Amino acid sequence: MRFIFVALISVFFISACVSTETTTTVNSPGGKKMAFDPEGAADTRVKLALLYLENKQMQQAKENLDTALKYQPDSAKVHRIFAYYYEKVNENDKAEKFYKESLSLDPDNGDTNHNYATFLCGQSEYVKAEEYFLKAISAPHYTRVARSYANAAICAEKANHNDKAIFYYGYALSHSPNSNEINLSLAKLNITEKNYQAAVLNLFAFQKDSKPTAESLWQWIRLSYATGKESSLSRYSTQLLQKFPESEQALNYLTNKYYD
Repeated sequence: MRFIFVALISVFFISACVSTETTTTVNSPGGKKMAFDPEGAADTRVKLALLYLENKQMQQAKENLDTALKYQPDSAKVHRIFAYYYEKVNENDKAEKFYKESLSLDPDNGDTNHNYATFLCGQSEYVKAEEYFLKAISAPHYTRVARSYANAAICAEKANHNDKAIFYYGYALSHSPNSNEINLSLAKLNITEKNYQAAVLNLFAFQKDSKPTAESLWQWIRLSYATGKESSLSRYSTQLLQKFPESEQALNYLTNKYYD
């Protein structure tokens, strides 16, 4: 029932947006008139498209993006969201085309460079993805630097460049020092690379602000195993099996996959 309630709210919101998207009030000698506002109309259509995408209503999302592009054919934002749409429907050639067009219209947009880099990483184009993550990070007025460093680290990890991943995670943590997710990802890599003291610091930072999770306990188990701390290994493994018995991490422990 909760999903139906959310969907009904979304439909109401969509109807309200459509009814107000296309006009602005202007003064004229004969009184006030309603003039078409293509930029505002396109922005409304983009918002609607994102809402439809969130609800997995792909046809309606595309219809609104088509309309937005008709209203604003030179909008970098419309092209970026269209690229995102094509990613979602697995039409990667079209996604690439729209990302490139968006960047040709606004090459210094941090969000577009970041999204394109994430797309490239998903296509296993790791070197090119790194280039665009760094472009996003250096873009003027871009504020989501920690996110881009973290995604650059994830991409480097996928490319089996663990040293580079640790480097980027470190910068991500500098920009977001209280991020539990980054601390946990960095702990995992530091254990794999035998940087045990650094991993301890990451795990302590994580548990300072968060309750134990299956993944955090699993990393403590890996660290305890790697450093020969049998009492710690016993303590954390007991917690893992008691609190998260059905987890993938519990299965990894039971099958001795400490370094997978």
